[in-house]
Amino acid sequence: MSHPLIPILHEIVRILDELEIPYQLMGGLAVRVWSFPRATFDIDLTLSSSPERLPVLIRSLERGGLTVPEPFRSGFLDQLHGMNKLKVQLYQADRPPVDIDLFLVTTDYQRAAFARRRPVEIEDRKLWCMSPEDLVLHKLIAGRDRDKADVSDLLMAVRPLDLGYLRRWGRVLGVLELLESKIKEQGDLAG
Repeated sequence: MSHPLIPILHEIVRILDELEIPYQLMGGLAVRVWSFPRATFDIDLTLSSSPERLPVLIRSLERGGLTVPEPFRSGFLDQLHGMNKLKVQLYQADRPPVDIDLFLVTTDYQRAAFARRRPVEIEDRKLWCMSPEDLVLHKLIAGRDRDKADVSDLLMAVRPLDLGYLRRWGRVLGVLELLESKIKEQGDLAG
């Protein structure tokens, strides 16, 4: 899976591994792992780390050439759909900045999703990636048009999916109706 963000991802993973911070890839790059190639311009990871370890992580990321905006350096955590996240950026000459969102595991669902992460190989390096089922659920939660298209692609490309798991968490997360609609669009998902 060749993509210009992969060297940046590998550097972030190197830092996380060095600090022994467990992670999983999510977002558009994870969609590319399980489904079809599509454009993506950022990196999304989930980290299993306590907030107390974030200052050490921030210092390591900055030593690695990444920029952490001041509010995040001061302990602020943004929220997206109830998930805490730290924003990091990489500035490169003659290119737009690369946004890196680092979500922290804080909810029961995130803990369940993290426990299901899977090892994958991306350009000769083993990385941890969100399971296709949890990627479907995350994309349904986000709910943008691009996310809904990703769900359709994932449902088409990955067989078999654990539909019981999807429906159980879809109900808890309030996305069951949208999930069922996407499943119906795809037809038989048994194969």
